[in-house]
Amino acid sequence: MRLDIKSTETRESRVLAAKLAQLAHDSKCEEIRILEVAEYLYITDYFVLVTSGSSRQTRALATSMQEEGKKSLGAKGVVEGSPGSNWWLCDFGTVVVHILDTDSREFYALDDLWADAIAVPFEAS
Repeated sequence: MRLDIKSTETRESRVLAAKLAQLAHDSKCEEIRILEVAEYLYITDYFVLVTSGSSRQTRALATSMQEEGKKSLGAKGVVEGSPGSNWWLCDFGTVVVHILDTDSREFYALDDLWADAIAVPFEAS
């Protein structure tokens, strides 16, 4: 029996994306979406799009996501953003999380840009 490595990696990535989305939900963020973008990008499999209410909430969520990345992957990933920034990015390789404030989410319209991507159902628990 041959192990399909890509399929296994994709499942693991999907589980990580769901964990990070749940973390965003637990942090009181809104408009949480998971998009499967592997068909369009070779650099990652999933985007998690999140709307944050404040820069403090964004910073705290990015820190929590690094901790989850360390626990799940053994690596913190790369976080880009600065205090007061309205868009932070948490890159875990196969999963990239975009944390934006409401105005930035509307302005940059990532949901529209990636409208052809498959939306992965996410039910917060």
